[in-house]
Amino acid sequence: MDNKLLSAKLRSVVSALRDDLKPELGSAQAKLRAELIDMLLTRLAVEIELDAESDAHERALGGLLAQVAASGDARAFSDELIAADLRDAGKRREIADLVAAVAGSERRWRSAVEEQVVAVQNAKPAGSRSNAELVVPLDSFTRYLKKRFPDDKSIAAVKLTTVPGGRSKGTILAEISGDAGPRSVVLRKDFGVNVAGASVTYEYPIIQAAWECGLPVPEPLWLEKDPDAIGGRFIAFSRAPGRAMGTLFASDATPAFLREFAGALARLHSLDIDATGLADQLSLGREAHPVRTMIEQFRERYRKNVPPTPLMDAAFAWLDLQLDAIGNERALVHGDAGLHNTMGEGDRMTALLDWELAHAGDPAEDLAYCKYLVQRLMPWDEFMAAYRAAGGPAISDERIRFFTVWRTLYLSILTGGTRTLFESGGDQDLRIAGIGYTTFPRQLRDLAADLAAFTS
Repeated sequence: MDNKLLSAKLRSVVSALRDDLKPELGSAQAKLRAELIDMLLTRLAVEIELDAESDAHERALGGLLAQVAASGDARAFSDELIAADLRDAGKRREIADLVAAVAGSERRWRSAVEEQVVAVQNAKPAGSRSNAELVVPLDSFTRYLKKRFPDDKSIAAVKLTTVPGGRSKGTILAEISGDAGPRSVVLRKDFGVNVAGASVTYEYPIIQAAWECGLPVPEPLWLEKDPDAIGGRFIAFSRAPGRAMGTLFASDATPAFLREFAGALARLHSLDIDATGLADQLSLGREAHPVRTMIEQFRERYRKNVPPTPLMDAAFAWLDLQLDAIGNERALVHGDAGLHNTMGEGDRMTALLDWELAHAGDPAEDLAYCKYLVQRLMPWDEFMAAYRAAGGPAISDERIRFFTVWRTLYLSILTGGTRTLFESGGDQDLRIAGIGYTTFPRQLRDLAADLAAFTS
C-alpha cells in the first residue's frame, strides 16, 4: 500500500480522536489513554511517511559501520569496538572519527524525525474533512431563523445537537423557541461533497408528495436552497417519534414492526407516479425502461469512480444476461429501504427516512434491498405475505434474485467511490475512510457470495 495513503488514514483517525472524542472524555484515565493513543498513532504516521528516508539513513549508517565491521551490522560494529586495541594511536583516531560520523548522522536523522512528529502534532489536518460542516454555531442559526421567519420576533435556536452516523447527509437536532412555544426540528443537511450524488433539493418534493399521500415520513417543514445559509442546503422536518430501528447490518426490530414495514413498502410501491405528479420529480421517472437505464448509469459511475474490479465487471455481465427476463416496472422505489432508515416505537413504525436515492423502477429492488436483514429477523415468506396483504404487487423470484445482486453491486459502487474520494483528497474525514476501507470490502464479500449463489 502507498505509504502516503496509509499515513492519510492514520491522520484521519488522529483528527477524529482529537476533534470529536477527546473533548467528550470525562475521567482522568480516559483522557490519559486517549493521549497515549494520540501519541502512538502520530508517531506511527510519521514513521510511515518517512519510511523511504529511514531506509536511506540505515543504508548510510551501514556504510559507516562497514569501515570497522565488514558486514556493516550494528552488533558486529559493537563487537569490533569491544575488541579494538585502544593503545594503538591510529586505531583510536579511526574510532574517534567513526564515532563522530555516526553521532552526526544519527543527530541529523533523529532530530528530523522528532521535528516531523511535532509538526504533525501541531498541524491542521491536510485535505478536506466534512465532519466540521456539521458544526453550526447557535447564534448563527438564530440569525438564520429570524431572517427566515421575520414575523416571529422571539424565535431563537436553543440547542443544536449533531446526530452521529450519517453517511451521505448530516443530521442536526434543533431545539427552537418562539411565539408558538418550543419545537423540536430535524435538519437533514448536504455535505459539501455528496457521496450518493443527490442533494436535499432532490429529496424535498418527493418527501412532500409521500407525506401528502399518507406514507410514514417525517413532516417536511421547509427546504433551504441557499448553500451559504448555514454552510449547506438542508430540509427541516418535524421530529418523528421513536428511535432508529437498526443499522445497515443489524437490527432488533420485532416481527410486528417488520409487518408494518412491509405494509409501508406495499403502499409506497402502489402509488401512481403519474397521477401524483411524481414522475416528473423522480430520477428515471420518464424513462421507458428505468431499470435498464439505471444499470447503464451506474456502469458509467463505476468506470469513472472505482478502479477496475473483475468481480464487479462479472456482476454487471450477469445483470445484462438477466435483463430481458425480469420485465419492465415503473413504480416509486425508495432505493435505500433498509431498517437503518426506519424509525419506530416498539412494534409501531413511525417513519421511513432518507429519500435521496428514490427513483422510478422495480419494487423488487426495495424488497431485495431489505431482505438481507429482514430474513434474519423473521421468515421471508411471512414478510412477503404482509406485503401482499397490504396491496403490494406480485414479485417473482427471478426479480428478487436480480435485485439481490444489484443491491450489493450498487452498494459496492457507492462505497468504492467513497474510497476513491478519500484517496484523491476530496474528503479525508474518518466517516469517508470508514465507508471506503471497511464497508466497501464487506460489500464486495457480499457481492461475491450473492453472485456465486446464483451462478453455481
